[in-house]
Amino acid sequence: MLSSQTENNGLGPSAIDSEIVPLKLFLEKNLKACQLTVILVQCVQSTLYTAPHRSAMESDLEKAWRVAAEKLAAADFLLIATGAGFSADSSLPVYADIAKVDAYKLMDVEYQDLCDPYMLEQDEEVFYGFWGSCTNSYRDTKHHPGYHILRKWRDAKCGTNSGNNPDEKRSSFRAAFDRLNACDALPSGVTADSVTDGPFFVYTSNVDSHFRRDFDCKEVYELHGGVEMWQCAGDVETGAREPCEKIWKLPADFRFELDVATMRAPGAEATTCPECGGKGRPNVLMFHDRQWIANTAEENGYIAWESVMEVMLQEDPTLNLVVLEIGCGTRVPSVRRETEMVVADVIEGCGRPQATLIRVNPDIPTCDNPLILANDCFVPIRSRGLEALEGIDQELTKLLQKAKAGNR
Repeated sequence: MLSSQTENNGLGPSAIDSEIVPLKLFLEKNLKACQLTVILVQCVQSTLYTAPHRSAMESDLEKAWRVAAEKLAAADFLLIATGAGFSADSSLPVYADIAKVDAYKLMDVEYQDLCDPYMLEQDEEVFYGFWGSCTNSYRDTKHHPGYHILRKWRDAKCGTNSGNNPDEKRSSFRAAFDRLNACDALPSGVTADSVTDGPFFVYTSNVDSHFRRDFDCKEVYELHGGVEMWQCAGDVETGAREPCEKIWKLPADFRFELDVATMRAPGAEATTCPECGGKGRPNVLMFHDRQWIANTAEENGYIAWESVMEVMLQEDPTLNLVVLEIGCGTRVPSVRRETEMVVADVIEGCGRPQATLIRVNPDIPTCDNPLILANDCFVPIRSRGLEALEGIDQELTKLLQKAKAGNR
């Protein structure tokens, strides 16, 4: 149809080109103008809407930091609870990302497969490669400044500048400890020397052992264990042979000979059970784990500290507890459950809102406990851990400066 029409109009190919080319240039020019207009409109929208929205978010964060700082400043006891999100600020992977490695994709294995004692029987080098990669990485990684902020807060709570005589507070703690111990209300085996008498404790599901770099071992409970301590694997396949009881620490200068391309590593003398000569494994609670040797001494120390702290709160209505939870998700919800239970127990046991849960999480800073919410004892902070700690610390500094100015 086109050819017959052009013939009737008396237009040849060259004549058609001479008409089309200018039209094409005109359309291209105007198309670019339209695209530029769209970009300008988007920029204006970003300025008008996105900036105020971002400012509102920042102001909400600052408000949450200030509220958290006020709670911390008034706290007599401070329980820190951390999960994988806290270690992520040291550039360590969270559980969802730890197995996102090409070698594991080729093997068609995921985190749940690797973090399983049965992998030691299925493929020993893959097992030691996974835990060797974790251990080497944890040891090489410098922990983020948030640890030092927490250490500063701990020292402030334990020191003479805490507003009370630290010796008097320790004496009160010991008295409550002795009363509970006398009526067998504490775990068997705990002694006054095995439990911290300070107002600070760390409860963590992280296995990197980074808290042990800055804090006393009596004030840290790694509820899932840590890669620095190893144990006998026993008979993983059938469970017919229990692991030897001895737990040992990896030498400080030991490194796994990891092939990064294949994520495999051989066993070594340091990972061999010194009692039976069998295979060793990290003293870490894994999936489907029936052979893990729990650190009962650490657990009992935490239980005793928490029990004494709750009694002191019940006996003195002026005392307060703050539970600061950082980076704990729902994939491994044990820490979230524990922090809510501790705060709820204090509220119920005291009959007063003497405890506050501050939950720092960039995705799910929510609380499921109705008792905590009903008593207005919950402070949500939607941010990463280090960002929140730095923001709260700045607000604490402002409060301290304001208090000093008022005392002049």
